[in-house]
Amino acid sequence: MYVPDSGEIYVNGRRVIFTSPIDAIRHGISLVSQIPQLIGSLTISENIILGLERFGMMANIRKVENYIREESEEVGIKVDPNTEVWKLSYTQKQLVELLRAVMLGAKILMLDEAITFLPIREKRKFYKFMRKFASQGGSVILITHKIPEALEVADRISVLRRGKYVGTVETRAVTIDDVRKMMFGERSAQITYERLPISTPDEKVVLDIKDLWVMGDYGAFSVKGVKLQVRAGEVLGIAGIAGNGQLELVQAIMGLRKVSKGRIAILANGGLEDVTNKGTGKVRSLGIGYIPDEPLKFGVSMENNIEENLAMLPAIAKGIIKWRQIRGFANRLISEFNVVTPSSRTPVKLLSGGNIMKVLVARELSIARKLLVAYNPTRALDEVTAVMVRKIIKEKVLKERLAVLLVSEDLDEIFQVSDTVAVMNSGRIVKTFPAEKAERDQVEKLMVM
Repeated sequence: MYVPDSGEIYVNGRRVIFTSPIDAIRHGISLVSQIPQLIGSLTISENIILGLERFGMMANIRKVENYIREESEEVGIKVDPNTEVWKLSYTQKQLVELLRAVMLGAKILMLDEAITFLPIREKRKFYKFMRKFASQGGSVILITHKIPEALEVADRISVLRRGKYVGTVETRAVTIDDVRKMMFGERSAQITYERLPISTPDEKVVLDIKDLWVMGDYGAFSVKGVKLQVRAGEVLGIAGIAGNGQLELVQAIMGLRKVSKGRIAILANGGLEDVTNKGTGKVRSLGIGYIPDEPLKFGVSMENNIEENLAMLPAIAKGIIKWRQIRGFANRLISEFNVVTPSSRTPVKLLSGGNIMKVLVARELSIARKLLVAYNPTRALDEVTAVMVRKIIKEKVLKERLAVLLVSEDLDEIFQVSDTVAVMNSGRIVKTFPAEKAERDQVEKLMVM
């Protein structure tokens, strides 16, 4: 994807120069990313055949399907090649990605945050595959910001900090604190996964959802009869594996996806106002902050600088842009959230993914007066910054009585921040717990049942 400015890459002792991903694939290097790179409207076999040169353009699909069945059983991943990808769960899609990588002839398999947010039972399927792959002569590079994950599955751990190589250690010879110190130095002391103080919600309901039905992208309902309330001074955390209706639920709340049936109401002028299908402009005007699922695509304007990304929201600019005030506001957020940037006038596209996320989170927290709707708000952030963001969210809930709907595939995040935990599976809320009574094993079972 990139050509190095300096340095060298060696594969099996031989220097190589890659000018495209296909070059890497031909050398036996395959990537499985955090977001499955599959075409939803095609079947598993149709997706896989796109990358298999051995079958050519005039491939016999039956022959391909039989080959996929044989290979999947060999790898230990059972799939029906005729299943359309949109029907698969997130875990199944990642398994298909692994299968495709193996069928491409991968000798070096790179997993880029591909299993970070799966429940532990699902992760162990991948761990088993990785160990088998390595035992048969393959190599696996697991990229993760979850240190316990690296300690559980890796033989060696290499640490990068701000793009620089820090060092490599044998996993059996280090502790989690040793690795954290390599990653964060003195800042590692700020990392904690203890539950943040529980907030006692007010009686005032800020978000009221009744019998909500929302269609997905492929003509089937993704949200099925959801009923939820979020009160002032409450964090309602929705746990679930990606692809179980959380995204469509959030988009419907924000006016970005049409509701087929049911009602969404938000607190306004002392009462609940029906905002069902009234558009995102209406929802945002009521003092709602929003952290979307694809922040680089939907949360910021990549071509504009930090100041411009703040000024484009009516809640900040208020009609007439006063650039001096915007600049001061931007610099305050940069300092508060430790955004690594040359200046507030730096185009967002030149920042790292984590720093772009900091800009977005800082902006949305600053404008959320009543409600924050957040989808994986700390996904691209390092541990120190992620914990900081969660503490800031919780502080606004406790002190300013902000209501928060937090959707996250990271159970550590759900348990650390939430006052109430709801589990979403197959488009439905299957159970809701007070946070102090929510057990991790029980929640994970409900997520995959």
